[in-house]
Order: sequence, then structure tokens, then C-alpha cells
Amino acid sequence: MTEQKQRGNHRQAPPWERETDAEGVAFGLWLRQQREMREITLREISEATKISLRYLEALEEERFDLLPATLFARGFLRQYARYVGLDPDEAVNRLLVAQKAEEPAETEATGERERSGVPFAASKPGGAWRNVLLVLGLVVVLLALVFLVPRLMNREGDERSGEAPPGVVPAESRAERPEPPPRPPAVTTSAPLTVTLDFREDCWVEASVDGEPRIAEMRVQGESLQLQAEKTVELRLGNAGVVDLEVNGEPYDLHAQPGQVRAVTLTAPEPEPAPAPAPAGESTSSPPEPAADRPSEL
Repeated sequence: MTEQKQRGNHRQAPPWERETDAEGVAFGLWLRQQREMREITLREISEATKISLRYLEALEEERFDLLPATLFARGFLRQYARYVGLDPDEAVNRLLVAQKAEEPAETEATGERERSGVPFAASKPGGAWRNVLLVLGLVVVLLALVFLVPRLMNREGDERSGEAPPGVVPAESRAERPEPPPRPPAVTTSAPLTVTLDFREDCWVEASVDGEPRIAEMRVQGESLQLQAEKTVELRLGNAGVVDLEVNGEPYDLHAQPGQVRAVTLTAPEPEPAPAPAPAGESTSSPPEPAADRPSEL
């Protein structure tokens, strides 16, 4: 009995509950270790939270420049932490510390480049190649101008020399040119429900069409999105005040301010009922009018 108690007391805890020296571990590495200890893949988190896989990879690789606005990045991290089983507040605090630690490093590197006189673009990976390509492009443009300008000038001179004297109309202009045939009207097909969204600023969008999830991603300023459905379109907007919504070409007011979240369900209009068929044996046409009396012949 005593041995069983001792065995129970010495039962090993799961790997993520053991005490580890997490203070000296980088944010991205710590995040990936916590996920891998629980044997969870990034794809599982992406499918469960509807967060793009590239945003999850950017969090673990500390590529903060690939993430959207700070507000959305924190929201992604909180969903990540809840799914993995971490404290969301602790994860966000680690993210803020990592971002603050990165800012002085970038400032110091920029100062060193300025003191050494090395341009910023040249210090980036591939910056030298970009400069070389830029110079080559300028050389090609100059050569094209050198060869094309004389040819254009010669062509203009030939055209002027071949012009007819004043008062003489060329035979080509006298002949009536046939008009091009009219273009056939464009055939467009539209679903019963067409929803168009125009984004004035960045906004997170989740959309389901006829009950099936279609998208869950960040849309940036200036983009447009069109959805077509047979019955319904369900929308969830993270910044509804900056979205212009149209339903079948008509404006739809979301009654939202910038920063507000809105969920809306749009339904296709009911089709007009077809006219009932006439009963058998009855004619839908009007009865014939009686013939007018003809005058008798004398």
C-alpha cells in the first residue's frame, strides 16, 4: 500500500506542466515548443480557428512584419493559446516583450548603417541585386529611346512628304468605309443573391455561402469582395464601420462604426410564383366577337 502511494506521488506530469526555463527562450521558439509538446499541428489550429496558416507561421517565426494590425495579431495569438491550452494573457505579454526587444535592435542596426555610409537598401538581402537590375533597366530604356526616336522622326517626315496638296481629297477618304458590325450584347448570369463588399480600411472577414464556410481572412484597404449564393450569405466583419455593402446592387446599411464587429445574414428574395395553368377544356383566349350583319344584296 505504501509503495503504491509513493508511485502515485512520483507520477510524472505532462511535458507542458514541467518547470522549464522559459525566460531565456525566444517568443517564437517558446510558442512552437508548447505546441509540439502537445502534439498539435499548425494546420489543426488553422482549421479550428479559421486563421490563415501563414499568420500562424509568422507568429512562431517572429515575422511580425507579415502580421496585420497589432489588434488582430493579438486576437490571433489569443485563439492560438486557447486551442493549445496556454494562458492567453501570458502569451500576449510575451509577444509584447518580443516586439519591444526587436525595435531597439532595428534602430541600432539603422544607426550603424547611417554611420558607415551604407545605404539601407543595399544592406538588405538582395539589395545589391536590385540596384544592379535597376541600373540595367535604365540602360535598356535609354538605348530604346536612342534607337526609336530617330525612326519616329523619319516616319513623320515620310508621312508629311506623302500628304496630298491642299484642296485635294485622297481617294481613300472619299470611299465610304464600312462600319464595324455591332458587338453582341454580353451575356451575364447572376445568382439569386449577389453580395458585394468594398473595404475602405483593413477588416477581418468570415463568410459562409449557403451554409458552407467560404473565407476567413484579412482584407486590406481598397480591396473588393463579391459573393454569390442561391439562398443565404452569412457575414462576420471585424471592422464593419469601414465596409460598404451592396445586396443585388442596392446599398445595405450595417449601422456600425469603425472598430465594431457585426454579424449579418442575407437571404435571397423569394421568386415570383408562376401563374396557375387553366383548367382542362377551358380556353384562355377571349370568345370570338359576333360577326356584323352584312347588308343584303338587292
